[in-house]
Amino acid sequence: MELKDKVLKGHDRQIELSYRLAKVGYNSTIGRLLRLRAYYADALIMLRAWRDFLYIRKENIGDKYFAVDQAIMHTSHSQVKELMQVEPQLRGNDLGIIRILAPSYLLNNPLSLGMNGNEHTGVRAVFLQALPEPSEQVDVLGHLVDQSLLKAAQGGKLHIGDDLPGMMLAILHQVVFQISLSEEEITASRAYIKGLPLASLPNFFSKYLLAIRTAPNTRHRKRLIERYKQSPKWASYMETGARYGLNEHQIANSLFDMIHIAGTAGTSALLGSVIGVLCLDNALRNDVVSEVNAVWNGQGTPNANALEQSTLITKVILETARLYPPVRFVSQLTTESGEVAIANQRCPFQKGTRLLGSIFTANRDSNRYKNPDDFDVTRDFSDILSWNGEGHERACPGKSLSIGLIQIFCLYLFKKYQWNSITEVKWDFANVTAVTPNDLVLQGFAQQV
Repeated sequence: MELKDKVLKGHDRQIELSYRLAKVGYNSTIGRLLRLRAYYADALIMLRAWRDFLYIRKENIGDKYFAVDQAIMHTSHSQVKELMQVEPQLRGNDLGIIRILAPSYLLNNPLSLGMNGNEHTGVRAVFLQALPEPSEQVDVLGHLVDQSLLKAAQGGKLHIGDDLPGMMLAILHQVVFQISLSEEEITASRAYIKGLPLASLPNFFSKYLLAIRTAPNTRHRKRLIERYKQSPKWASYMETGARYGLNEHQIANSLFDMIHIAGTAGTSALLGSVIGVLCLDNALRNDVVSEVNAVWNGQGTPNANALEQSTLITKVILETARLYPPVRFVSQLTTESGEVAIANQRCPFQKGTRLLGSIFTANRDSNRYKNPDDFDVTRDFSDILSWNGEGHERACPGKSLSIGLIQIFCLYLFKKYQWNSITEVKWDFANVTAVTPNDLVLQGFAQQV
């Protein structure tokens, strides 16, 4: 059966399921089993062709349709923006389209994205305390970035998929906890991130049947969290969290997820895409190099003015985030039941139904962006949806640091380092991983003489 037929027939079954759930109960035993069956049926397709899955349903059904566990997917810029700005939001323990069905993989602590009310507010307060404004710590961040790139130069190459996540893990642990990770710890943290899809399996499967794969990851998480508690910054995080009734288990585990999932997986993916864009576009890269030379002479570390004046680099980062968002879905739960119009048909939905926003399709909405698939740094980025937008409780608390770190990487890459060739630059739109040219290698990577 062709992919299009599979995707559309799957949606026909989702329509039927909406009526069945109205009869048997959304959270009844049979209702949960039916939703789980639909979830894995769609997931099997999305694992291999997630972008095609989205666009086949969007183009043949409309801007709104059912997907995965009977969630209502929103795909247009206006719809996703509206979803992000709902306050207060009711969240489930979900990572985009991924349902966290194995809480043991997270040591039975919900993702910060799955927290609600005072707990959610408290965790955000800890995050905002832990994540510095880059302009205030440019010298520290510059030194850490230079250390990371020097290490790659000693090996003679910079591999986007293999090297950047490890660099980000090392940098963020220094920034957030002032601790240095060993190579073994970095390797174990990367294995934990790669194993996150195993948390979408029921807890019995993830914790017991697949223990040979999950147990080493959860043991690493436990050990690293104990190291967090020895950090010179730990007492201040505990003090902030305690004001919101958070305990040390919640604080430590939430910071672990912030560093590993949002910080490392998200920022390293975007950095990789920025490098990929600049490798492909010689004219744009030359303009960026000219800006780098204008804002920093390469002596010491860059200062706050260098970041502020890196306007072209900032626009490159924003446009890359629009085209290749490292976070592609946003999720929340309905607070009441109702009906939704899908393909000229009114379908029932139940209280607790997931509302998914496809940031990827929203960022390429022709109703919002002219020639949306083209790379254009002259666009209006005032309501960009990457980092979950701005000015509301869903906005990413790490946006400023994410952009600042990538700015600093660009300054060092084009001022103090060089490479003599690159491998193919190709973004992966099939596998459900961050949209990054992971196989790109900068060969002959070395310090400039």
